[in-house]
Amino acid sequence: MANKNKAEQKNRRGFFKWFLETKNELKKVTWPTKNQTFNNTVIVFATIALFGGLVWVFDVGLMSLVNNFVIK
Repeated sequence: MANKNKAEQKNRRGFFKWFLETKNELKKVTWPTKNQTFNNTVIVFATIALFGGLVWVFDVGLMSLVNNFVIK
């Protein structure tokens, strides 16, 4: 029983140590401004729309090729 309690206490200390170290590391992070975050979000959505459109164009093109040449 004593060994189990010591192991539990060690695990708790390890968890709290990890939590404090994580908190200290997050204080060192240079967080982006609202404007940077907005600009990055717009870039991500534009990229998704662009690649989604390209996939759609290729899909429609290949579907028409299959319908016209393979199925008929």
